[in-house]
Amino acid sequence: MSISLSLRKRIASFDPVRDGKTVRQFCREVGCSRQTYYNIKKRVKERGEAGIIPDSTAPHTPHTKFDDDDHRLIPETRERLKKFGADYGPWSIYYALMDENNRLDGPSRSTIARVLSVHGVTEENARKRPRSSLKRFARGAANELWQIDAMIYRLFDLHHTQITIYQVIDDATRLDVGTQAFATHENGTDARTVLDQAMKNYGVPQEILSDNGELTPFVWTP
Repeated sequence: MSISLSLRKRIASFDPVRDGKTVRQFCREVGCSRQTYYNIKKRVKERGEAGIIPDSTAPHTPHTKFDDDDHRLIPETRERLKKFGADYGPWSIYYALMDENNRLDGPSRSTIARVLSVHGVTEENARKRPRSSLKRFARGAANELWQIDAMIYRLFDLHHTQITIYQVIDDATRLDVGTQAFATHENGTDARTVLDQAMKNYGVPQEILSDNGELTPFVWTP
């Protein structure tokens, strides 16, 4: 329990003989334990009035410190992911550094974003545009067009297992007609499995649109 400064001062100045009370009576009156009372009295005896002030709870040394190598690896990892054709945002860099260096105490996502900004390699985020500037063209009825997309996600288990999540959205209604996760990399077979199940539940759409990623090379026939 946190002890207020005013209570600490009262404990420091209390004298059982002068005030005509026992320590037990005093502690009951002010609402503190005798252990707390004696701890503060001991601090005051050892340090004088400075003992009234509680010690800082901040760690004596920072939990983690990052050297020049860490700051160098961040933009290098970003560039490597970009050349590979993978996502190269802060979260992707975070997991790449974790996998490659086998460490859990690497730079946080916010630190990575800050370092990228310092190096001037951040890209404008289209989501920061005002919503009024966005114009969305949607189909007029359900099942005219479905959009399928896949995203990579890492589980918070010991090995940070990577999974692929497929999501199918109806363009007109924005209804999620099918979402499934697989423990394999993005591929057309799993995408077809998701679509087949969605069609069983909601019927066959007139068109299907993908993001031209790895799931594109599959043949769909109604």
